[in-house]
Amino acid sequence: MTGYGLEGPDRDRAAFDIGAFWSRAGIAAALTPPGADPPYQRGAMGDHTAGITAVAGIGAALFARTRTGRGQLISTSLLRLGIFTVGWDTNIMLRMGIPAVPMTRTATPNPMISCYRGSDGRWFWLLGLQGDRLWPDLVRAIARPELLDDPRFRDLTGRREHCTELVRVLDEAFASKTRSEWADIFDREGVWWAPVQSTDEVIQDPQAIACGAFVDVPLAEGGTTRMVASPVDFSDTSWAPRSNAPELGQHTEELLLELGYDWEAIARLKEEHAIS
Repeated sequence: MTGYGLEGPDRDRAAFDIGAFWSRAGIAAALTPPGADPPYQRGAMGDHTAGITAVAGIGAALFARTRTGRGQLISTSLLRLGIFTVGWDTNIMLRMGIPAVPMTRTATPNPMISCYRGSDGRWFWLLGLQGDRLWPDLVRAIARPELLDDPRFRDLTGRREHCTELVRVLDEAFASKTRSEWADIFDREGVWWAPVQSTDEVIQDPQAIACGAFVDVPLAEGGTTRMVASPVDFSDTSWAPRSNAPELGQHTEELLLELGYDWEAIARLKEEHAIS
């Protein structure tokens, strides 16, 4: 797992995920509205997905080994992963020569799959990807039946061409009730949606808890602490955390002894500051 790959002129360049994954791979630019500052990446977004990618590669290689009897080198990089993450934009550029244009609420191909907020200022996301199919449900939810006959909004093409006007109409409608009130209406009328949640809301989300997003991790000093779980479960292979993350260098001596180093050699490595 590297920043920029095993080959090429910048293979030894300092990376971090915010450099290779977020910045250089095109993700930050794709998310920057015209005239705005690039958004700042949250910690380890590229690192986490690179780890998952590496595990997928290792799993595939182990399967190949059962077929061929041969092992192989598995490699992935933050740059490759970042380019893959925005593969929608990158492939359109490669195939059609059309650069990615950052989207905003008032300039999107489909304003039915965008964010809005209730009268309490709490945001939610409409999930009307199948715009023509789901448009009548939204119109019914906001009690604006006349919009069904409005030529500007009658079909997906019209809603795209008149995105700014439709967003203004929807903003006015959604400003009449709180997000909680809209939640009840949306569910009743079959409108697909999701709340925009902060981390303090996420850790209390009943569905996040029910789907196993969190796990109790044993602490060395006793007791447990709740942390984020691995994102995958196995029906026949149960798992549970055995301990919290180790301290820096906690197992260095143990591993070196297993590798055949004696205490004299380990002491010399410490003196040379090769290990801590």
